[in-house]
Amino acid sequence: MDPDYRKYDVTRFFDFTEQDEKLITEIYDQLSLSYDISVIDIKESPYEQFSSFDMYPLFIPRICYLVKDVNNTPFYLFIVSKVGINSKGGRLDRKYDTIQLWGLKNLEEDFGYISINKKKLMDRIAEIFSRFTINFKDHDFKDFYVVGSDSFKTMSFLTTQRKEMIKNFPDEGFKLEVRNSILSFGIPDILMAENAEMISKFLNEI
Repeated sequence: MDPDYRKYDVTRFFDFTEQDEKLITEIYDQLSLSYDISVIDIKESPYEQFSSFDMYPLFIPRICYLVKDVNNTPFYLFIVSKVGINSKGGRLDRKYDTIQLWGLKNLEEDFGYISINKKKLMDRIAEIFSRFTINFKDHDFKDFYVVGSDSFKTMSFLTTQRKEMIKNFPDEGFKLEVRNSILSFGIPDILMAENAEMISKFLNEI
């Protein structure tokens, strides 16, 4: 990693422990082997557009990467702090925060709102459905909980290739969300080097 990477926004790195910084550097170097990766200002990414409806976001971006493959296809990765919430709704101390990796990618068309995650036991028991739920008849995709604001756009997004990518993603805890023409993808768990490669590969190919 560029030894002078702090120059991009020195205040953001004050939030991290020495162990955090070591992991962040390791991930940067790891991704640099497969992609063209650079640190950019968060305002140069789709983050503000994607999060414009979140009044109190729990995921706070600290570092933003612009990532491109050999075909110059771009996506964005964010080192984020997940803020803990106590019983009174206040912010917990820094030691209770965790850092995670999430990504955004601009899509070629507007798909409305879509949320996809692997069904959990409680989903199956409760059979949670709403007027926004797309009830798929596709037997091969029955293990996923899909919510969409427009059934036609949701079905258009879920091409055979995308369904296969979602089904084959190694970590079942992923969260995929589409807001109009921006896709968000990540694993709501503590940042690990192995997750960075999986998330990047998914965003690059989706």
